[in-house]
Amino acid sequence: MSTSKCRDLILYVPKTTLYRHNTSPYKSPSKANSDGGAARLLRRSPELLPYVTNHESARKIAEALASSARHPLQSLHFLKVAHALGCKLKDNAYECVSFALSKKREWNGVISAVSLAQEHRGRASSRLLNWRTRAEVETEDYRALQSTLTDFKEASLDPTRRTFHLILTGHIRNRNLAKAKECLETMSEKGCPPDASTHAIIATHYRRLGADPDVEARALNALSDLEASTAVAVVNSLITLRLDVHDLPGALRLSTLFNRRDIEPIISVMTHEKGLGNTDLTGLQRELDIREPLAPNAATYSIFIDYQASRSNLHGALQIFRAMLTAQVEVTPGAVSSLVQALYAGEKGDFAVRVVANMCSAHAVALPLFDRLLSSQSFESLPWSPTGVTPTIRVFNSLLKGALSTHGLWGMETILKIMRYCSVQPNAKTLELLMNHIKSAELGHPRLLSRILKDLSSSDIQPNLRHIHIIFSTVLRRERNLIHGFGWNNVAARFSNSREARRSYPEHLISDDAAFFDPTAGIQLPTSLQHRRLARTAVESLKSRGVMSDSAMLALRIRHDGLIRSDLDAAREICDAMLDRGIRPTEYHFSALMESFTRAGDIEGAFDVMESASHAGVKPNVVMFTILIVGYAHKGNPDKAIQVFEDMVASGIAPDVPSIDAVVSAFFIIGAYEMARTILRTLWSYIQPFPAEFESMSLKRLAQSFRLLHKDRRYGDRELSKTDRDLLHAKLSKIKYLWNIGKRRWKSTPPHSVDKKSSRDNS
Repeated sequence: MSTSKCRDLILYVPKTTLYRHNTSPYKSPSKANSDGGAARLLRRSPELLPYVTNHESARKIAEALASSARHPLQSLHFLKVAHALGCKLKDNAYECVSFALSKKREWNGVISAVSLAQEHRGRASSRLLNWRTRAEVETEDYRALQSTLTDFKEASLDPTRRTFHLILTGHIRNRNLAKAKECLETMSEKGCPPDASTHAIIATHYRRLGADPDVEARALNALSDLEASTAVAVVNSLITLRLDVHDLPGALRLSTLFNRRDIEPIISVMTHEKGLGNTDLTGLQRELDIREPLAPNAATYSIFIDYQASRSNLHGALQIFRAMLTAQVEVTPGAVSSLVQALYAGEKGDFAVRVVANMCSAHAVALPLFDRLLSSQSFESLPWSPTGVTPTIRVFNSLLKGALSTHGLWGMETILKIMRYCSVQPNAKTLELLMNHIKSAELGHPRLLSRILKDLSSSDIQPNLRHIHIIFSTVLRRERNLIHGFGWNNVAARFSNSREARRSYPEHLISDDAAFFDPTAGIQLPTSLQHRRLARTAVESLKSRGVMSDSAMLALRIRHDGLIRSDLDAAREICDAMLDRGIRPTEYHFSALMESFTRAGDIEGAFDVMESASHAGVKPNVVMFTILIVGYAHKGNPDKAIQVFEDMVASGIAPDVPSIDAVVSAFFIIGAYEMARTILRTLWSYIQPFPAEFESMSLKRLAQSFRLLHKDRRYGDRELSKTDRDLLHAKLSKIKYLWNIGKRRWKSTPPHSVDKKSSRDNS
């Protein structure tokens, strides 16, 4: 009998969530249907029974089921039925099922397969225990890792190097440096000292802790002892770490470890040059004693495509993608995902839609749905036509991120339908994209976000720190507005008798300190609000799995202490605690601390923080300069505000919407409305051309329209060329000249004498 017929028989049995490992408090596991019906059916089928009771044929059937597209977890049901019929399954049956399920990232199913092996055979093999450890890492069940070595001891098995590497991976991913060091010590005690592969494991997962020179040095020294594929993964990770801290020269230096012919197009694009000239491409290879240069893989090209996409440079991203095709590197779903993001960033979303549609050509019923995501019916030639690449959830998530920006929630509904036809399940990233969209584009309330997280979580999509961060950041933003107010009018009220600022706020609506530090960095949501009750289950899920606070949550805690609680000493203590945990501060942490100082009126303290950032290798960026500009604006000092703006431009950093808005606010706050309008009108062109139809708009409507142009960027700041800097300096000089003339006139007419009608029209 063919395997397909036996698969059809098993799939005929009513669907069940039997043995689906449920670590989520959101959903109760369904009661398993009785297996008696399936067993009786098979006993009455002499033709089928031998295939189920023979351990080898049963293994093949279980593996085929686990590899199936639609119902891989039916393999667990089959294993139980086979065991009930007396089949003496061997370890390899459960190992093969675990491997097949891992390829589909069905990690709860892997844990269930190991549990079945222990139930059926009374024990689990070393491989199966390692599979369970891997699944625990992937499901972020870090607390379970603490019993891994005990499980091996109870099974009278010795942990392997892979076992230790999996435990080490989990601790680093969880930002638990103390446990990671403990794992390394235990390795040596067990006669399995760290080697080159260990340093490779550390380097490839260290991104969650931040760039570390010692980690990079050890990883580079280990390259010559690693297999080529592992060495490429290590270099890719080190390049990503360099780009995370905006160290493009360092990233390009690491890229010279790759084959010159393959990497030259990337360096050419990244440095905006036509060629490499006399650049030494072998120095680092000689230094590390690497005899043969490495061959970049699809992930290498994807890293640089993502970098170009973050800077909205579609031309550069396509050049790198074509270089990958020229090098005959196999295109992976990850590379397609990067291409889709680049197309959307370059405002070519229709191309991205058609690329993914071509990947789904085998699913004819889904193809008409893609038309709903198109903005026009133009059919220009695609930059690349996918062949043989299967669409994965990573590809669909990239498409979803772009479609949400162009079509909103209606676009997400369409993509979820397409995913269903293609048998692709949403994951935690899908939920994160939805929550981020509702937070940003729909201005969702924390209660709505908490409800969405609670309703859409399951054993397969468990809450993670990124979900919690979205909720908590929304709460803190609302609290900051509640305490400090928002908009120009609120600050202008200090300098005008015609405006009124909101001063009081109910204390019970403000977040407090939690009794525990992890996983929320010690932030506790307001006690009286419903979203605290809704989010509690998610927080408890993270606590039960031993998840520790990440860099983003610690940045929120700094804001909570410095901005919400006005406790600068506590904010500094969080910075120290973060360093003690081995987490490197980024521009987000320094910016949070700077904003706390400026809100307290200590701008000199904010300057000191920015200087400390420079000493720590974090280059001051446009956000930091904007914080200083806002600080001076709130003090009613537009001269200092525009001086900081000039210093930013002189350092080669291009202004963005918030920085220009901050300069304009400095003049508005003191009542210099015409000057504010002149500055906004003059600097608008550095974002995009000023629309002629806006000439007659009020200052209020101009400011509102201008803020809509803001787009977040991931990698660093846009740099100004010398020509652009000189041109901007000339404009700023003219602005300062006009301001100084107008200031003399303004001093003779204090801002509080402006009539209420005038201030209302310009607010």
